[in-house]
Amino acid sequence: MADSPCTERDVVLIVDDQEIITEMISELVGIHGCAHVAFTDPAEALRHYREHAKEITLLITDLTMPSMSGPEFVRKALEINPALSTILVANYAGEPMPDDMPRLVSRIVEKPFTQSELLDAVRKALTKADRQDSRS
Repeated sequence: MADSPCTERDVVLIVDDQEIITEMISELVGIHGCAHVAFTDPAEALRHYREHAKEITLLITDLTMPSMSGPEFVRKALEINPALSTILVANYAGEPMPDDMPRLVSRIVEKPFTQSELLDAVRKALTKADRQDSRS
């Protein structure tokens, strides 16, 4: 797909406690040529990430989840791979954001978001990852 935000080597890990959100993001990135895997349980997603960290090029996670927050997930994932590109999805503008998140994540996207806003964030986050890879 010519306008795909992903290359054939990209795999997106989607983590959100709401299944409808993981399904919607999965469908959107899938339609636009991105391989992806989605989880509603952050602990299960982290286990998967530990086993497949070399394959995952982008993490999209919700800010607030009951068993493990998005920021906690981001920090744990970045311990495994500091070059991982990440998108943090926040429910609304006034939601408390840990001070370190703006520097740790590639993009912050606020719900409700449009398809083009999310795809633009994916494209920019993966472009950042490609630039990091080319410097290695």
